[in-house]
Amino acid sequence: PEHTLEAKAYAYALGADYLEQDIVLTKDNIPVIMHDPEIDTTTNVAQLFPNRARENGRYYATDFTLTELKSLSLSERFDPENKKPIYPNRFPLNEYNFKIPTLEEEIQFIQGLNKSTGKNVGIYPEIKKPFWHKQQGKDISKIVIEILNKYGYKSKEDKIYLQTFDFDELKRIRKELGYQGKLIMLVGENDWNEAPTDYEYIKSEEGIAEVAQYSDGIGP
Repeated sequence: PEHTLEAKAYAYALGADYLEQDIVLTKDNIPVIMHDPEIDTTTNVAQLFPNRARENGRYYATDFTLTELKSLSLSERFDPENKKPIYPNRFPLNEYNFKIPTLEEEIQFIQGLNKSTGKNVGIYPEIKKPFWHKQQGKDISKIVIEILNKYGYKSKEDKIYLQTFDFDELKRIRKELGYQGKLIMLVGENDWNEAPTDYEYIKSEEGIAEVAQYSDGIGP
């Protein structure tokens, strides 16, 4: 299933040059690898913690400690209403015991594979919804950058591209937080509600010129 260490091992074996990590925070401020802050489409959280949904009926990583998240089983994406797989041709939805990895666990795993194979596969982390995390009282960018620096992903020479859909946060990462690694500005559509960023402006000539002051590239 997506974002498991087993999936990353498979991608590594297939010859990937970089492996992506989508990052969200736990209640106790540990970065974990999940595609979204909502965790009820890829885990059995509704079964194990039926009374922990928010008013909108959704379950969020930021409402659970790492220990609680580690008690969940991770699966391919499914519709929480009918439990049917979103991508039926991917890994089957059965009772497997895949677990949510932390950012540090995944970095250690990739660096361990690099050491044992002699390769130098890079990482391509995405800071997911930093504005939303701020609304939850959490500074995800600061926490993630501290870990990246700890594991040697500090400069443009290192095998990392750090990405986000939030232009204000990308500027903050470069200027206020002082991160010197390669940055990627992700470009979406305004109706995606990924970030308080005007992507029509970003795609304009003026917007691209401003992005170029902070970012090393753009991505879809």
